[in-house]
Amino acid sequence: MTPVASPSPPAPALQPLSRAALTGPRPSARPAAGPSPTVTHAPYRREPYIRCRTPSSVIDGKAAAWTRTSVLLHWIDDSGRAHNRWVPAEAVQRIRRDESSWQDPYDDWSFYYPANPASHIPVAA
Repeated sequence: MTPVASPSPPAPALQPLSRAALTGPRPSARPAAGPSPTVTHAPYRREPYIRCRTPSSVIDGKAAAWTRTSVLLHWIDDSGRAHNRWVPAEAVQRIRRDESSWQDPYDDWSFYYPANPASHIPVAA
């Protein structure tokens, strides 16, 4: 007689973000209501790095898209989950890739670190 496998335990509850989550009601999937704003996107893997400050948290990520009043903040939390939230543009500051606490491993390196001819000075033999 073959033993019957017991049912697997229930999946663990979602853990809170290890970084402070954005506060307030969850933003909609679109920028503020009204006339349809023009949404701008950066070229793939060349999105600008940004820092979003709220009264209770600071999140570094990338601007996946933006309008004149809102920015679509993309970041990966410490447990590896991806997040995308529309945040007010006034809460966002552009930063250099090296200033960000998170760097996208799939970035286009030549965009963020262009070749500097002065750094390739030949060394005398």
